[in-house]
Amino acid sequence: MRRVWGAAVLVLLFAGDLAAGSPRDHRLAQLSLPTGGNVDWRQWDSFFTNVVKKLAEDLPEAQRDQLRDLFLDSRYQLVQSLSLGASDPVPSLLQDSWSRLSPILKQSVSSLPPQVSGRYTGFISAMDGAASLTGLGQRFGLVQITPEMLRTASSLLGTGGGDPLAYVLDVDSGLRSFMGFGSELPAPRVSPALGQAPPRPFGPGGSWRASASWFVAPAFAAEDDFDRLNQWVPQTPELNDYLAEVRKLLTQSSNAALAKSKVAPQYAPLFRQIVFSAAWQESCWRQFVRKGEKLAPLASSTGDLGLMQVNRNTWRGLYDLNGLSGDIEYNSKAGSEILLYYLGRFAIPKREDKQPGGNLARATYSAYNGGPRALGRYRTASTIPAYKKVDEAFWTKFRAVSAGQELAVKSCYGG
Repeated sequence: MRRVWGAAVLVLLFAGDLAAGSPRDHRLAQLSLPTGGNVDWRQWDSFFTNVVKKLAEDLPEAQRDQLRDLFLDSRYQLVQSLSLGASDPVPSLLQDSWSRLSPILKQSVSSLPPQVSGRYTGFISAMDGAASLTGLGQRFGLVQITPEMLRTASSLLGTGGGDPLAYVLDVDSGLRSFMGFGSELPAPRVSPALGQAPPRPFGPGGSWRASASWFVAPAFAAEDDFDRLNQWVPQTPELNDYLAEVRKLLTQSSNAALAKSKVAPQYAPLFRQIVFSAAWQESCWRQFVRKGEKLAPLASSTGDLGLMQVNRNTWRGLYDLNGLSGDIEYNSKAGSEILLYYLGRFAIPKREDKQPGGNLARATYSAYNGGPRALGRYRTASTIPAYKKVDEAFWTKFRAVSAGQELAVKSCYGG
């Protein structure tokens, strides 16, 4: 470890000269620079998550608010980098995240108790060194960020026991609390029909037709209203019944999210319309699809799952990943909770409806799709065409929903 950070210090001594094109440039290649395996994106994401959680224990609320935004933006940036096929997204993730986090910490150090500020000073120095190494590595191809470098930085901050780079999939109640989502959602009831042939269509009156592929789930009680949706990929004759059932589910999920939020009651109808529209945009109100003869979760190549296409990498630690993929009710509640988070914590307080061309529903969905930094994306002239297309598609659906035509989602199915 001494060798790693000693090398970082030596590199920093030369950084200014390198930027200026000094004749000492050639000496950089002779330094004893860090070697070993590079940090992968999972290790970086785990490290940054643990750093944010630790900082949240010490910083005042104003800075904690900035941390929340930065955390989510870093997760969205990670997913975008992976979707673009980046072979090594860590350098750009580190530089972007640290460029935003560094000023927050440097402004906070003087107001912290001496013991805490000492840890922060050491951590800041270490991360400044890592960021400089990353920049030089990208420019000259000589240095990489290793796992031990991040572990050293983490130990300087005092993030606690365990490996700070361990990639954990479990729901983290502390992370949920810090982000403002509160207690965990009720445990999911994952479909027992996954990987099996779905049942045949409903018969007259809504009763199931007998079929060799029919699967009875003994753990599902009859009073669980939405359990049949966990085994249902609708065929054309069933669409009206299926969509009515999903509409009921989305209404219940939006009401549940509103019940534990501080969003003013006047926004409740708007929020329900946003939930209907987002579910239409994301999945055409589907949780499952047929793959061959088997039932499978609707999933994108970038890890978006189910009815609300909640991304498994963006929302790791905040939601149960098996629930997102295997339980339509759990997925519906998660997506509704996230949408309300963006409406109540971003779109309304930032007065998006008062901006030129602004709209609360559009702002909420832009953030849902692209993270906090994308809040005003839908009204920005410089937005790239691909995102403009997404935002316009949502707006078309929202206008139909706000006119009471949410069941026009049926057009997705050719009906």
